[in-house]
Amino acid sequence: MNKLFIMPLVCLVVAFSCNQPASSTDHNDSISSAEAPLIRSIDSRDAKRLLDSKEEIILLDVRTPEEYAEGHLAGASNIDYNNPDFKDRIQQLDRNKTYMIYCAVGGRSGKTLKIMEDMGFKSVFNVSEGFKELKEQGISVE
Repeated sequence: MNKLFIMPLVCLVVAFSCNQPASSTDHNDSISSAEAPLIRSIDSRDAKRLLDSKEEIILLDVRTPEEYAEGHLAGASNIDYNNPDFKDRIQQLDRNKTYMIYCAVGGRSGKTLKIMEDMGFKSVFNVSEGFKELKEQGISVE
C-alpha cells in the first residue's frame, strides 16, 4: 500500500522540480548590464566574477567613514548610509552607469539598492554579503 502512495508522490515532485525557473543566485547565468534595468543582489563570488569581467563598475561603500578607513575595496567611494545627506549624494550619481554597492553585512547596501531602484538607476548590484566576504574572494583592498 505504501508503494502505491509513494510512487505517484515521487513522480509529482520530479515533474514539478523540472519546470522550476533558475534562481537569481544561479552562478551560471549571465550578469550583464546590457539588460535594463538590472537591479539585483549578488553574492561575493558573483561580485568577484563581475568585477573581473567588467571595466566600468563604480564601487560604492555605504559603511561609515570609520569603517571605510579601516579598509575598503580598491577604488571604492564612500557614501555613508547613516549620513543625513545620503539620499542627496545618491541622487547626484549618473543613473546610466553600473554600480556595485556593499557594506559590512548586506543590510545597508540592500536598503541602498531599493533607494537606487526607486530613483531610476539602470544597473546596480548589491553584494548581499559583506566586506569581509569580498576580501576573502581576493578582491583588491586598500
